[in-house]
Amino acid sequence: MTPIRPPTRHENKGIKEEIENLEPITASTHTPVYMMHKFWARRPWKVFKTLIERFTSEGDIILDPFAGGGVTLVEGLIARRKVIAVDLNPLAAKIMRHEVATLDVAEFISALESIKKKVGETLDKLYAVRCPICNRCGVAEWAEYDRESNEALTVQFKCPEGHRGRKRPEPGDLPTSPKMDLTRRVKIPAGDKTSDLLGNGYQYFDELFTTRNLVAVQYLREAIKCCETSESVKSFLSFTLSSTLKWASKMSHRRGEIIEGWAMHAYWIYPKYLEINVWHQFLRRADAIIRGKEYTNKHINGYAVEGESFEELRNGEATYMILNTDARELPIPDGGIDAVITDPPYGGNVNYAELSDYFLWWDSELSPKDREIVINRTRGFTLEDYGKGLEMVFMECHRVLKEDGLFISTFNSKDLRVVAAFLSALKISGFNYIGVSYQPYLKGYETTFHAMQVNALPFDFIFFLQKSNSRETKRKMPEVSSNTLREVRSALAREMERCVENELTEKDYRLRTYPVMISAITSLEPSLAELLANYYEELIQRNKDYFSRIRSKVVEARRSSKKNS
Repeated sequence: MTPIRPPTRHENKGIKEEIENLEPITASTHTPVYMMHKFWARRPWKVFKTLIERFTSEGDIILDPFAGGGVTLVEGLIARRKVIAVDLNPLAAKIMRHEVATLDVAEFISALESIKKKVGETLDKLYAVRCPICNRCGVAEWAEYDRESNEALTVQFKCPEGHRGRKRPEPGDLPTSPKMDLTRRVKIPAGDKTSDLLGNGYQYFDELFTTRNLVAVQYLREAIKCCETSESVKSFLSFTLSSTLKWASKMSHRRGEIIEGWAMHAYWIYPKYLEINVWHQFLRRADAIIRGKEYTNKHINGYAVEGESFEELRNGEATYMILNTDARELPIPDGGIDAVITDPPYGGNVNYAELSDYFLWWDSELSPKDREIVINRTRGFTLEDYGKGLEMVFMECHRVLKEDGLFISTFNSKDLRVVAAFLSALKISGFNYIGVSYQPYLKGYETTFHAMQVNALPFDFIFFLQKSNSRETKRKMPEVSSNTLREVRSALAREMERCVENELTEKDYRLRTYPVMISAITSLEPSLAELLANYYEELIQRNKDYFSRIRSKVVEARRSSKKNS
């Protein structure tokens, strides 16, 4: 496709050259600190490490208004920057605090041994099964159940003699669990991501768990509460149990021979679900916590000092702040931030608050939802609401950012209307667009649920913008003529014709046209950018039957390839 060149405008040529020289950033998997606890859509750590090191200096204060899983915070502290990490979600704040806090690993291991002695034998009895090889009492690692009948179909066992295997459950296996007093049942709130649960009759979060696993979690909660250790270690033990919950519910399942906990960005109980041994999973998660803290103890060490005010950061008394608050109003003075590096919500791709409730309800807490910046039909949050929410946050970022300071953001959406809303919010907030870098998915992300979809985009955007210089008169964006818009539309239509002729997928079409569309959208006034993005998505919608047929052919080809391999 021949690019339709938008009108030129002032750009920072030095930064632009840096962007053009930004090579694809390769990395394999998360480092141990990010493996401690589940959080959704964490961005590649090495991308953020590179952005921090290339575009900020040691001692700079970085703001992340959508801090989420804490990648900017962790990589910023490792690089000896100061970081203000902001997130409205209490689960995000909890995870970040444990990611950067120092842990006495030896004391943690000692406390873990104490818990083993106190409840280990009792918890093993909850999952007792007979070993069919030696007839001794073994332990179920997991049991697979039929969702309709709740009947156990298969048990994976191990015994003290070292035997392992699978068998059909028999009388005496998996003894009936004691009843659990659920005096604090928490209702599942209505939402886009909870609608399937509510539609299938689930009303309370505890209904997502088997009785046995509910009892096991409660035993561990009490053991942690009574453990004679420091408050810091107790906090990390509770964090370990929270991490275990990913594998504790009926959303766990088998994918071939792979045992998976909750793996989706939605709530879903499979027709055959797993009851995974909570106690053994807790011990495995404790190992993950130890690896994570050994990593941060080494790479961050004593540099991480949490502050309660911006003055503490500015005066060198602290190196980071975690603000569990709304980024629309920040306790930061004008011009106090050197750079903004963030990864905002991508429309309705991940509804973080609804998903976080799964981990929060145990303490009778739910994530606030009325101020979340997402698209959510159930809650009546539209694309327009999403754009306005971003605009308010970005205006606050513009206020606290130094003159000529950089705003750098990763982004990913296959809905161009969402991309346009994001870029328009930045433009309205006073940021000047510099450029974009396309970063391919990392190997470790190619097997995620979203990345495996036929039409998923195989790259992330990294957008670079700059706060306008107050010493200059703010330049008004040049008008883009209706003729230019017609040229863009005609070019898109011609590319669609080529797509159909060559039997290309929707992903192929987006890959070929997105660079041109990004260039056009960043040159347009927000109202025109919205019109162009709407036209683009309508064009794809008009060809949905064609794309559906091609998608089916691609899926069938994948299946045939797997059978023949």
